[in-house]
Amino acid sequence: ILPDDTKRILSITHAEFSISELIHTKTVLVLRDVNEEEALSHLLGSFIGNITHEFRTPLSALSASIELLMEEAEDLKPIEMNDLLDSIKLSTLNLENLIENLLEGSSIETGRFRVNPHPTDLCSAIHTACNTIEPLLSKYGQSFSIELEENMPLVMADSRRINQVLLNMIANASKYGPSDEVIQIKSRVLDNFVEVAIGDRGSGVPDDYKEMIFSGFVFNIIDKDHTQRGSGLGLSVSQAIIKAHSGQIGVRDRKSGGSEFWFTLPITGEE
Repeated sequence: ILPDDTKRILSITHAEFSISELIHTKTVLVLRDVNEEEALSHLLGSFIGNITHEFRTPLSALSASIELLMEEAEDLKPIEMNDLLDSIKLSTLNLENLIENLLEGSSIETGRFRVNPHPTDLCSAIHTACNTIEPLLSKYGQSFSIELEENMPLVMADSRRINQVLLNMIANASKYGPSDEVIQIKSRVLDNFVEVAIGDRGSGVPDDYKEMIFSGFVFNIIDKDHTQRGSGLGLSVSQAIIKAHSGQIGVRDRKSGGSEFWFTLPITGEE
């Protein structure tokens, strides 16, 4: 405990030695501040715990669906069979997205992250992402409200990377928003950029967390109803992707409640 009452974690090592036979043995103590190392270790442990949890959920659902399919395939009705196949598809999608984020996070850390922008129809990219993740929303009774500007200009974007950003944001909106609600996706043209915003009706993001959630750190947001637990990896990867496109990304409060995550992409200038 320091004079200003702050606490630090110290690592203490010692060694004994004698200068001569006439002098008693001396002890040397080495005190090293390991506060940051301990914080990093704790952060890493929490991150691994959260990632393990995120892997376990889709794997458990996948295993249960396949087991039921193998044991009762002959007795299942077509609608029951389709429900199981939808569950398998959804679990596989969640695993693919999680693995993709882990790989992208690794490439960002090692400096091997690259994007290949080309003229892209953003409307088409949005509809593709919505179709991909629609089974997830159906599971919780959620739906889309898509409001895109007519004759939206092409943007310079790496289609695969932007699809990943959209999937991350829509999945978050579903995860932290209530069931049986609408997730709103809208676009607007701002000077030389197009902005895409994904809105939910959840409890919102506290002001203290608005920057932190893009940092890649593990976060636990505690509100009056529950603790929102996440790895923060998807938003961190999304931020790196958008910045590599010379765009911006952020979150703001919705007037009707909840949060609106948004990002911008540069217009190509082509028709």
